[in-house]
Amino acid sequence: MERALVTITPSEAKRLIGKAVALLEPVRSALKKGTIVICLGTTNAFVAEEIMGKEIRERGNFAIGIITPLGTCITNPKNRLKELVIRDGKVTELSMKDVLDDLGPEDVFIKGANAIDPFGNAGVFLGSQTGGTLGMSIGVLLSRGVRVIIPVSLEKLIPCPIGEIIPKVGNRRFRYSMKMPVGMMLLPGEIVTEVEAFNILFGCECFPIGGGGVNGGEGARCYLLEGEKLDEVWKGIMKIKGEERVIAQEANCKDCNMQCWRFARIDA
Repeated sequence: MERALVTITPSEAKRLIGKAVALLEPVRSALKKGTIVICLGTTNAFVAEEIMGKEIRERGNFAIGIITPLGTCITNPKNRLKELVIRDGKVTELSMKDVLDDLGPEDVFIKGANAIDPFGNAGVFLGSQTGGTLGMSIGVLLSRGVRVIIPVSLEKLIPCPIGEIIPKVGNRRFRYSMKMPVGMMLLPGEIVTEVEAFNILFGCECFPIGGGGVNGGEGARCYLLEGEKLDEVWKGIMKIKGEERVIAQEANCKDCNMQCWRFARIDA
């Protein structure tokens, strides 16, 4: 048994997870015959690139909700891309609304998360007053048995159960908020973190052992890898090292339709 110690930055983690999601059997099957919906999100930008085999030039535009040094916010809608709908292996101009009623068990819906807890639960922030993408789709997805895949980095691991947080938050509950106040929804589905990604891609065991960082390593995580003959694993990891960080343009508060000021004092 060989061991390796690796450090993965947030952007490198997104690339790693994107590669792993593209190899999942349900995704490969739906790519041949079926529909794949890739919702907006910075991790999903990497997922989309790996599934399509094509680069998204401005990955920061493939997102709606973002977290910045000033707080929770949204991207500039003028530059924002739309979600991807891939049908029978071809990228279409369709939107999620166009295909939602047609989705079934052979199709795949890929949605990122804002939090995961130690019990295998994922949570998504809700900034929109009507629940956004999930408010529109979750009931249909669950009732139809659509395969939901959740690519999310352990950078978003929180120490308490998401079920305990949900009743405490809400975009009309906060007195103060650094930018956009949010609620949260539990997102059921198959979670793919770095741990699953290393196993899917390289067949090795992965154990998170630390995190943090400076000099551009902020948010990085350290992992212990175990497996037989890690030479190929090491080569694969070296290919994703140096992945550029994602930069997104925030919406201008003066032009934004979220109207955060109506529901909380915005001090940031």
